Amino acid sequence: MALQGIEHVHRGDDQAIAVTSVVLRGDTVWCGLTAGRRCLVPFDLRHRRFGEAVDIFPWIDERPQVVLGKIHNALGLLADGRLALGEGILYGWDGLPFEFVTDHNWTNMQMRRAQEDLPPLVPERLGPVDVARFDLRCMSGGVVLLYDPDTGARETIGRLPLASYVQSMLVDPERRMAYGHSLGDGHFFAANLARGTVEDHGKISAFAFHNLCLMPNGVVYGAWIDTDREERLRVLRYDPAKGYVERLSAAYLDDPGPRVQGNRGIDQWWVHSSGAVYVGMAGDGQLYRFDTQALALERIGGAGPGGRVTSIVEDEHGRLVFTGGFPRMHVGRYDPRTGALEDLGPVTERFEKIYFHGAAYRDGSLFLAETDAGVASLWEVPLPE
Repeated sequence: MALQGIEHVHRGDDQAIAVTSVVLRGDTVWCGLTAGRRCLVPFDLRHRRFGEAVDIFPWIDERPQVVLGKIHNALGLLADGRLALGEGILYGWDGLPFEFVTDHNWTNMQMRRAQEDLPPLVPERLGPVDVARFDLRCMSGGVVLLYDPDTGARETIGRLPLASYVQSMLVDPERRMAYGHSLGDGHFFAANLARGTVEDHGKISAFAFHNLCLMPNGVVYGAWIDTDREERLRVLRYDPAKGYVERLSAAYLDDPGPRVQGNRGIDQWWVHSSGAVYVGMAGDGQLYRFDTQALALERIGGAGPGGRVTSIVEDEHGRLVFTGGFPRMHVGRYDPRTGALEDLGPVTERFEKIYFHGAAYRDGSLFLAETDAGVASLWEVPLPE
């Protein structure tokens, strides 16, 4: 039986062009957007509708040049119910803003907005149309902050260096730490949410990963690519007890594969309730098991043709539910107990290009953040038993 994805579109802001992170908090899926100053919006699961977006980055309108912000794989939940988030930016991997008029996604984004009965995007409201006139000095660096949805209170933890913004960030609620990497310089950073500090740990490498992994003991894994020599996808590890980033020679893969929609290396991680660690790869679109002792991958398989595994969650039966494939992404399901791997097919047949950027799971349904579409869509996908 084909999946029947239900699309929920956030229509309250014509600068909102993607959902780039999600986190479940009670009966609300909080969505981080690529948008202007209102990059955070709640989706009410009881009424299946979006609420009012939060004016979370008000300083965006103070810039002399427009560049959209985003919360990009950088949204987490603390034990006290506050959200921890990192300010991202609509940069390319080279650290410069996209020039929307010539961007290869521009036509698709405009077509999609027309299909959704939304007004066309205006390039000048999204970013510089001529990067030659862009003065990078106005980009003062992304903030890491805490936001309380119950009171509206916010606390700034710290700021990244000039022109650096949060590309991914995960939260350790037990130790009140957050770890991330930046764009456009690819640095690793550690944010102490209790002390209010952000510590930079220097350059990782480009295209190494789309997100990080946090182990129960507080150790963080990522990746780096040996771009100067062998192009291997190598293990990155941060142990808080050691206090520095280990760029290890052990390789996840000898060949990280091609860039798919701008991403290369590891797209997503999941630490299973059993303690096993799973990895989704961008280049080959495959799911792997990661042995943290041997620092090696074991291939499991994939769902959907093409690259990218952009989200992984776990259902109440201990099965991994993930999204994979490009440009039309499928939902896959893997049962670690039996080894059964299912391709449940695409979320919808309506669009030739649809892929996702994160997921939440609730009562038998996936809630998927759609990205790079020109619209801010959250997809609800009821799953078969």
